[in-house]
Amino acid sequence: MNSSWLATLDAFDQHLHLQSQLVDEGRYDEVVAFEPPTDLPELPRVFITRAAELLERAQALADRVADLRDETQQRRVAPRRPSFAMPAGSAYLDQRV
Repeated sequence: MNSSWLATLDAFDQHLHLQSQLVDEGRYDEVVAFEPPTDLPELPRVFITRAAELLERAQALADRVADLRDETQQRRVAPRRPSFAMPAGSAYLDQRV
């Protein structure tokens, strides 16, 4: 077994948990991407399932953040007010002053 991959996958798992908590708390400016070591060897077969599960969690979190971003942008855009035209018909004016 490759201990560098085991440590990296454990770190990725912890990172995803922390990032999810930050999103839950609305602390979006603290969310950062996971950066694995650059010198990892090829992923051993024994870790493929776990790596795929972590990748799915990461994608789900990224999708959630994108949805929250879109919702926030939609709320920030002020809705257009409908323009109301004054009726062109006659109007009553009280001239008893």
